[in-house]
Amino acid sequence: MKRIFTFLFILIISFQLIAQNTTIKGVITDYETGELLIGANVLAKSGLGTVTDLDGKYSFSISNGKYNLQISYVGFKTQNKTISATGKTLYLNFRLQTQVIDEVQIVADVAIARQTPIAFTNILPAKIEEELASQDIPMILNSTPGVYATQQGGGDGDARITIRGFDQRNIAVMLDGIPVNDMENGWVYWSNWFGLDAVTRSIQIQRGLSASKLALPSVGGTLNILSKGYEAKQNFNFKQEIGSNSFTRTSIGYSSGKLKNDWSISLAGSYKKGDGHFQQAWTEGWFYFVRLDKKIKDHLITFSVLGAPQKHGQRSYTNPIATWNKAYADNLIGDDTLYTEPPAVNLGREYNEHWGYLERWSLDEYGDTIHAKVNKVNTKTNYYHKPQISLKHFWTINEKLHLSNIVYASLGTGGGTGLKNSLSMTDDYQVDLQTAYNNQVIESPFTGLQQTTTHLYSSINNHNWYGLLSTLNYRLNDYFDFSGGLDLRSYKGEHYRELYDMLGGLFYYDEYKGISINNNNTANTERKLGDKIYYHNDGLVRWSGIFAQGEYSKDNLSGFINFSTSMSGYKRVDYFAPKDLVLPDTTMFRALGYVKTGNHQYVEDTVIYNGTAYTVNSPESRTAQTDWKWIPGFTIKTGANYNLTEHMNVFFNTGFLSKAARFNNVIGQDNQILKRIENEKVTAFELGHSYKSRIFSTNLNLYYTNWKNKPAQPFKVEGNNQDDSFTGYINGISALHKGVEFDFVYKILPQLNLEGLISLGDWKWNSNALVYVFNDAGSMVDTFTFDAKGVHVSDAAQTQIGASLRYQPIKGFYIKGKYTWFDRYFAYFNPDDLRTLEKPIDSWETPDYGVFDIHIGYKKRMDGYIVSWGFNVLNVLDELYISDAINNDTYHPVPSKTFDAKGATVFMGLGRRFTTSIKISM
Repeated sequence: MKRIFTFLFILIISFQLIAQNTTIKGVITDYETGELLIGANVLAKSGLGTVTDLDGKYSFSISNGKYNLQISYVGFKTQNKTISATGKTLYLNFRLQTQVIDEVQIVADVAIARQTPIAFTNILPAKIEEELASQDIPMILNSTPGVYATQQGGGDGDARITIRGFDQRNIAVMLDGIPVNDMENGWVYWSNWFGLDAVTRSIQIQRGLSASKLALPSVGGTLNILSKGYEAKQNFNFKQEIGSNSFTRTSIGYSSGKLKNDWSISLAGSYKKGDGHFQQAWTEGWFYFVRLDKKIKDHLITFSVLGAPQKHGQRSYTNPIATWNKAYADNLIGDDTLYTEPPAVNLGREYNEHWGYLERWSLDEYGDTIHAKVNKVNTKTNYYHKPQISLKHFWTINEKLHLSNIVYASLGTGGGTGLKNSLSMTDDYQVDLQTAYNNQVIESPFTGLQQTTTHLYSSINNHNWYGLLSTLNYRLNDYFDFSGGLDLRSYKGEHYRELYDMLGGLFYYDEYKGISINNNNTANTERKLGDKIYYHNDGLVRWSGIFAQGEYSKDNLSGFINFSTSMSGYKRVDYFAPKDLVLPDTTMFRALGYVKTGNHQYVEDTVIYNGTAYTVNSPESRTAQTDWKWIPGFTIKTGANYNLTEHMNVFFNTGFLSKAARFNNVIGQDNQILKRIENEKVTAFELGHSYKSRIFSTNLNLYYTNWKNKPAQPFKVEGNNQDDSFTGYINGISALHKGVEFDFVYKILPQLNLEGLISLGDWKWNSNALVYVFNDAGSMVDTFTFDAKGVHVSDAAQTQIGASLRYQPIKGFYIKGKYTWFDRYFAYFNPDDLRTLEKPIDSWETPDYGVFDIHIGYKKRMDGYIVSWGFNVLNVLDELYISDAINNDTYHPVPSKTFDAKGATVFMGLGRRFTTSIKISM
């Protein structure tokens, strides 16, 4: 009996204890995107709490009482909520907002929802991991309103991106606050940034004038890429990817999190190799990343170095549509009798005209042939390595004052190969390298030597770039913030061609059409493997800028005003041009060189001044160079945001930019400062509205950008003879870009998300312009004007509609379908087409197209590890479409100025391809 009473007593006590416990459960998501946050911390008190699982869910029990619940996740603002545990299960869901830590806010100019008055989209690591599928980074951004990205010829790393019709020369690309765009031409070469996805914390696409304080080329937008660092949690991961065309990629990464003595280290490495998506598109590349962080009281010091040495085959030239697919071409062109088929037709999307078979046989001492292995040789290859090194210092002087200093260096080496002299094609339409090699191995009867007339050259573009960014932030009170700073840069780009492959020859005469030598400073025109040929010059750029910004935020209203000014300096040094003669009372530019006296014979030219003779070897001679050309510029922009309710906000921004033209639009190839240099002048205005709730969120933006004196890309100008080659440069033409963008996220069910977008642009040229024409020797030979008013801006789709549906039927498993449709793409227009026309004519409008992708994945936690599997199929329906086009291409085998499909050359989009991956994290 006593035992029964004891048992009942224990049972009653147990029920009482159970009754005194409370279960807390819920889901934690990203406030902006609704993305589930895996591994978020939920803490009731020290030692009592849990972390979210693979579905972003958490559940744990606490004894009854009052608690201050703390929810935290790396990179997000911590939330606190006071709760009362009474024995009844509590269901608490939390949505965390992105945290903008001091150094990121100061340097990278990250926009904040419902506060920064600009249009922007955040791409978080989960989306990158699900959708990138071993593509170049810009390709994942095609599901962002106003963005058009293509692989161009399809080479690995050859992607390009436009935002609102502006190419990436006019999009500021920033990596941890450091500018990436080339200082001479503004371009971004994505092959140099392979592997960044492995260390990316987030990508923010800011459309329009952006939130950047610097005087950057952010007319179309700004792309902020932020890497993992001091705030990251401890993690080690290994990832293996396999894809179409023998593609493999192996990646490892390690983040220590915050160590003892406030150190942290992040390491990453990656290696890729594959055959590519077209003939001889092979690729091989490495990626390395090291970041060290040390916090010393109120100071954070960060040292980082990253690089991606790579080499890959390219496909540089567009072709007539029929070359890729005759049936597709016939459907566009019909039975027009003016259309004649080019010699190569229906060769498929994988065709590449730049490669051929080559056996490098040789002769022994008896004249007998020594055979060698037959190899495939792509005459168009790219190889480059651009390590970036930075040292950053962030100092929290006090709670109101922050100082940031960044010193960085970018050291680029490499180039791309090409073929000197056109060769005949074999029966299967490949370059006949073998015949050229055979002819050059056999000694020439004319010279008695193995002179090469056909060879592979490499266009080298090395650079050394050093910079300093210094920013001071001061918080006046709870409402006002002020910031200002310096932006200093020094850049030297070295450009030359070198003999890369002699194709059986032993030397080459470096002459321009047999009339004058390219290197005017030597009598010896014989060049051998590795020697510089054709051109050799340096482009020097100096940049100094100051910026200041004031920000206001109180209750529902926030706003800013920004002013920046810069001074751009340009100088060109030409090592092959005749030398300058520098005398006490005068300077004679390009005055001293060599003159031809016979077949490959040259002697010093002589200049007589005040009775004294001077030659290229006189001490008064110097390498040909321009004086520094300094051009000021400035930016002023302002905007405001008002939060109408807890869910709705509206904003506007406007600005005016006066920016210096790019290097090639200031200094010509003949070392002459071009005339009529005017700053590019940009006026922009934007309105926006956002609605955000747990289930449904939308963004609506209207923009208007008027760009005057916009420089155009260099283009080919036709000569009287087919062999003549001329290049046109445009210093300024006006364009008007306006449009509307809309995107939404709808959480249909907890496991089912729908996203969509619509972007409608109206981008047109709005003026006439003057063209400067140069020949291959770098001399200006002509000018002409043309009128492009009303002609649509080319090279990007002006209509974009897309949707994606993500379904998670069971824990850890997801399937996502994404469809994007593009229309109103106008082929790249050549101003030379319009010079003789009475009124402007639009470029050819290519057919609309849509691409459907599928992404599938599964995650599972196993004994402290997270195992992730992914499978991606891109262009599932194998859609045949034109991604890039050139109007009335002068390289067309049957050139015509019909402004339609007959005279156009194109790149076709890539066909169906897949990747699969396995990732282990701990």
